[in-house]
Amino acid sequence: MADTPMCRARQSRGNRTVLPFPNVMTRLRVNEYHVLHLFDTPKSFPIVITLASELWLILVDKQREEKKKKPRKIQPKPTTNGVTNSREKITERESRDLRDSRDSRESRESRESRESRESRESRDSREIRELRESRDEIEVEIRDRRGQTSSPVPRERERDRDREREREREMRDERREQSTPQHDGRHPLLQFAVDHFRQSPELEILKADSSLKSKAKRNEWTWKAQTDVVKWQATPLRAPLLRLPAALAPPALECFTCVRAYCGDLQPAERAMHQDMTEVKCVYTVLMHCHSVPELRDEVYCQLMKQTTSNRSATQDSCQRAWRLMSILASYFTCSDTLRPFLVEYLSAAAADRRRPCQGTAAVCLANFRKTLRCGGRKNVPSVEEVTAVSAGRSARRQLYRLPGGAERVVNTRCATVVQDIVNELCELIGVTSEAERAEFSLYCIVAGDALTMPLAGDEYVLDVTTELQRAHHPFYLIFCRSVWHHPLRADAPPLYTEVLFNQVAPDYLEGLLLVLPGGNAPAAGVLRDAALVAALLHRAAGLPDAPHPRDLKFLLPKPLLALREPRPAKWASWVSAEWPTVRTVTPAAAKSKVLQVLSRWPLFGSSFFAVRRVGGAGEWREHVLALNRRGVHLLHPATHDTDAHWPYAELISTRKVRSEDGTLFLDVKCGSLLQQRVTRLQAEQAHEVARLIRQYIALQRDQRDQRLDTAFSSQ
Repeated sequence: MADTPMCRARQSRGNRTVLPFPNVMTRLRVNEYHVLHLFDTPKSFPIVITLASELWLILVDKQREEKKKKPRKIQPKPTTNGVTNSREKITERESRDLRDSRDSRESRESRESRESRESRESRDSREIRELRESRDEIEVEIRDRRGQTSSPVPRERERDRDREREREREMRDERREQSTPQHDGRHPLLQFAVDHFRQSPELEILKADSSLKSKAKRNEWTWKAQTDVVKWQATPLRAPLLRLPAALAPPALECFTCVRAYCGDLQPAERAMHQDMTEVKCVYTVLMHCHSVPELRDEVYCQLMKQTTSNRSATQDSCQRAWRLMSILASYFTCSDTLRPFLVEYLSAAAADRRRPCQGTAAVCLANFRKTLRCGGRKNVPSVEEVTAVSAGRSARRQLYRLPGGAERVVNTRCATVVQDIVNELCELIGVTSEAERAEFSLYCIVAGDALTMPLAGDEYVLDVTTELQRAHHPFYLIFCRSVWHHPLRADAPPLYTEVLFNQVAPDYLEGLLLVLPGGNAPAAGVLRDAALVAALLHRAAGLPDAPHPRDLKFLLPKPLLALREPRPAKWASWVSAEWPTVRTVTPAAAKSKVLQVLSRWPLFGSSFFAVRRVGGAGEWREHVLALNRRGVHLLHPATHDTDAHWPYAELISTRKVRSEDGTLFLDVKCGSLLQQRVTRLQAEQAHEVARLIRQYIALQRDQRDQRLDTAFSSQ
């Protein structure tokens, strides 16, 4: 066989016949002039022959498929010698049965081969399209070589090819829309609604029906109806968005009515029915339902996401108010694990889009929701003033916080602000940036008439505390103090840092809590000199330019020193006057810093003091002063402050709070080693605070020890 393109095409196709090129020309409707020009180029002739052969084979295959589709007609056999053919004797009923069986067999075969035929037709159409494109490229190449300026390809063919591509693109987009959308992050609520929303009755009927007709309708189903479910809605819901039990449908629909009423989207007829539905009542109703029925939280979140999506309300601030209501809800409740990633993604996308007018409120919603995930959410319903402020767009409230010494600072407090946020902001104000050092500061709530004070927990919401006290009409104030003194004083601290610590230490010093009187006698000479120097510094810290008068000494010296017989007041006056020239020129701020430096050398500096009772050897209770500082736990004599018992934190094993039948609170302190342990029971009204401070000191020392070990290992 000759080595020609036609022969190679025949070898590649087996025994199938390749018709001559003129027939292919006729099938392709190629211009005669065009073909003659193709033959003028010897290099293009083998390519044209091969392409035409391949195309003709495809056309032959299509003709065979069309012949298979056509039903075969049964021709009666001719009769001879007056004998009737056997098929003519078939009754009408048998003929009908035969025809029905043939039709059913053909329909079954057609159904079985429909998928394979469609795939084969798509493959053939793709091959034809590729052949046409290759042919056009060859023609363009021939035209360029011959220097032609006009295109031999008819413009109608180009337009047909463009229309065919556009039609294929539309079909591809339609198939993509009909397929299930993946989690691409652009439409989180729509993706959640596909699997978890209650579908429309028409779609539910189509899903339940398994007939071919319903499948065809399902294939024609578009996502327009689904997207309408997740968009803003002006009318009431007929059923909850989620698949909730029937018993939860009324409260879910009531929540949606409250959402629409809060946003101002009620119809005139609905406004007449709900005239008493104020914005405060709407918020309280939604929070009440979400608190009593946790299953409704996802429903309300979905309703709010729906009302903030494509909001077309006639009310100008409808979308903004929906976001504000979501910010209130996000500071109280979380959602299910199923909805959480979609909700966080929805809030993150809205908070990151600067084109949205509600970007700031969306960022507040996201921050409130994350705070709720970490701290558990608020516990008390908001006050009327808080709801009114949030509804008006004022998300922050100006709250006063006191510092030691009576100074006040205003900090903007939001719905989701917790105690640790306030502590961090005030620490930043006084220049404390270390996370470990910030843990030594606390926020206390001082209530009028309450002798006991406890620091507020770090994850407690500030507005929960203030709202509860305001409703009870209890006067109170919030004060920022240092509760643990583990880290040393900072030499490069700003003036406000020194002011805060000085105003906290000075009252304890003047009360004599830092002073130790061995056996009830006068302290050592060094302590007396320090007391005289501190007295002069306190006088200068008050901003007084003249030397202190002897009658001022009762305000400058600790009370236990003034009660001693020796030294006499005249002696104290001379000692303080001798120290005055050295401190007269210093500034009040420097004088306060010097006081802290002098007192930091005393053993009880930085201690927290508690009045406790301890059982003695004879079974009787003895009064003690419990001092907690960085050196450990000290049981002191109430008058002289002599140490009766001391336990380093390394020897403390555990603490346990016990309440007796009469309500007395005790604290059991277990100390010792693994081989020998001892439990000391202390009666303390502030046992909770004592146990908290002991745990905090132990944790700080453990962290410091681990840090030293890490440093030692790294150096080695």
